[in-house]
Amino acid sequence: MKHIVLQPSFYDKFECIGSKCKNNCCCNTWTINFTKEEFRNIKRKMKSEEFKEIFQNAFNIQKGSDYYTIKFDEEERCKFLNENGLCKMYTEVGPENMGLVCKVFPRFCTRYIDKYERFLSIGCEEVINLLIEEKEGILLEVKQTEITEVERISSTTVPKEFLKKDPIFHYWTDIKMLILGVLQNREYDFGERMVVLGLAMKKMDEMNKKGQQYKLKEYIQGFITDFNDIKNKDVYSKIFQNINRDGYIRAMQVLTSYFLNPTENVSKFKDIVENRIQLKRSAMVDDVEKLKENEVQVKIEFDNKKYSEAIQEFKEFLKGREYWIENVMIEGFLTARCPFRIPGGIWKNYCAMAVTYSVFLFTLTCCLKKDSTKEDFIYYVVQIARTMFHNEERTKEMEKHLNETESNTLAHMAMLVL
Repeated sequence: MKHIVLQPSFYDKFECIGSKCKNNCCCNTWTINFTKEEFRNIKRKMKSEEFKEIFQNAFNIQKGSDYYTIKFDEEERCKFLNENGLCKMYTEVGPENMGLVCKVFPRFCTRYIDKYERFLSIGCEEVINLLIEEKEGILLEVKQTEITEVERISSTTVPKEFLKKDPIFHYWTDIKMLILGVLQNREYDFGERMVVLGLAMKKMDEMNKKGQQYKLKEYIQGFITDFNDIKNKDVYSKIFQNINRDGYIRAMQVLTSYFLNPTENVSKFKDIVENRIQLKRSAMVDDVEKLKENEVQVKIEFDNKKYSEAIQEFKEFLKGREYWIENVMIEGFLTARCPFRIPGGIWKNYCAMAVTYSVFLFTLTCCLKKDSTKEDFIYYVVQIARTMFHNEERTKEMEKHLNETESNTLAHMAMLVL
């Protein structure tokens, strides 16, 4: 049976590059889950003594849990990887018997009513390579095609009760068109586009709360047309004139929210960031539990001159490649189902998008120099994406922060993204 599917035009070009991949998705201390049935199925089908020996100590098994998780070796590699970075499970029991997580990544499928959407995770380096080739921007296409059993089982389904509870879910596709219509307007830099998207999201959130959802489609179409009319550029440009663009607020928020308690991915370039901007702290960052118990306030200081120099170097690196950031962020947002990623309405979701982009922008600014390579860009984007889009704890922390903060205004978000 064929289904209507929305996907980027390059989706079908993706092929895993296997042992050529430098950022293997079977590394990096990811949580790779297997269901009990998947675990038992592999156990039934394995044959070689070598594989059986690996299998015996390859999973963390917790009583009462419905999932078994893969253990990683001392080099943070999945125990089923061979010396060439290829999967022993693939060759031992066949791709059809691997766990669902391994079968799917980096493909992500969502079912919305009777339609499907397919996007690719920017936590995969080959996906970034594809995005870099899309010089004219991401083009979405609608096609009628078969949905595989793996895609059907793995797809995230938007429950019907969501549609009843919050009518804005009926405008799922329209809001995606808004994201593309605003974030692909290259008359403005990407940060400015994010601010303009915030204006639209704020207005739509207000309309939704007032029960004016029936006006949303017309509003979205009108907003896209208005923003993309070159005659209105002076009007929109005035919005950014009085916003502080020195990046200080962005740096402080990212440092306090993500570098005080870094994940494994962030830890890989924490030292680079700290050395680049001469970060100083009043307490040891690594002893987070001790800080919590004693309620010690961590004072953060950094060399603003060095940070400003890093910003300029990053701009030089991106010159002529600005669309790299555009494509990466848009594909990242769409894959994560923004602005329906977290509960709380589309304004809170926009704030999550702004915070996510600010982490990318700050970290890339500190890690890349004007003579950095494409490979450097890909490496850091992949590592940040695995933290910001594929780490459930980080998502919960962001959600908690947005619930508690009083700084989730458009003005504050603008200082994060500009």
